[in-house]
Amino acid sequence: MRWAALLLLLAGCARDDTPQDACEHQVYQDPVVKELIIKGAGNQSFQRESEDILAQAKQRARLTCLQGRGIVKPGGVEMQHPL
Repeated sequence: MRWAALLLLLAGCARDDTPQDACEHQVYQDPVVKELIIKGAGNQSFQRESEDILAQAKQRARLTCLQGRGIVKPGGVEMQHPL
């Protein structure tokens, strides 16, 4: 019983609960990211074709989350879009 309590305590201490970590997890709750992941499930050709689009959607969701938490100021240079 003591070991289980100790393991739970250590597991809780090992977690990184920084705003950046929270935003990393929040990325996968973004509707655009979710949609691209669902469309690509089991469809390797779509996964290859949408790889860059998914990366950009994740970056956009991450940036929006960080801005919402006040870590990154809005504005700056716009991300490049593929041709």
